[in-house]
Amino acid sequence: MTRDVDEYSPMKFENPPSGCVAGSVLAAVPDLKDPNFHQTLIYIAEHNDQGAFGLVMNRPLGKALSEVASIPKLPEALAGVRVFFGGPVHPQNLLLAMFVRGGADDELACRLDVSLDEAKEIVDSGSGWVRAFSGYSGWGEGQLDGELAQNAWKIIAADPILFEEKYAQGLWSVFVSDDERWRPLLKHLPDDPALN
Repeated sequence: MTRDVDEYSPMKFENPPSGCVAGSVLAAVPDLKDPNFHQTLIYIAEHNDQGAFGLVMNRPLGKALSEVASIPKLPEALAGVRVFFGGPVHPQNLLLAMFVRGGADDELACRLDVSLDEAKEIVDSGSGWVRAFSGYSGWGEGQLDGELAQNAWKIIAADPILFEEKYAQGLWSVFVSDDERWRPLLKHLPDDPALN
């Protein structure tokens, strides 16, 4: 089944608010010391006048979906979906998210209301990524806008490298720097970074 990318947009805005960062990644600046967000990369799935919703992309929990969830008839294709710390809000809840490429290479759209069948289809086809998250990151009305005005976050384009768990721990320092020379080198990295 083929879907239009617009179906997967983080949110649909009749008049998107200026400064909307939905679909971007926020990299915590080095002096952000809050342990929930220190050295994190957060994909912002929603951002509007009421607040923002995001998922931490670089804190793997070292577990697969089948190890942490009792889901009857969990499709085999989803058993190995990796679980990440999504943020400090409701960490006892598990959230399944689907990510697909947008129109541009640096555009990733997220969908949260994903059925198991849809998630399986994405995994089987390789047309996107599925991740499970323990909790999420949330901001109330104007809170994220205030943090952005204080330069607590660096706004960066989303990149598929976010879905390579083997690089998750080292991605923050690469994303927070202004040095983009690393991007062309990705194709030369070994499948197992321990062999590097």
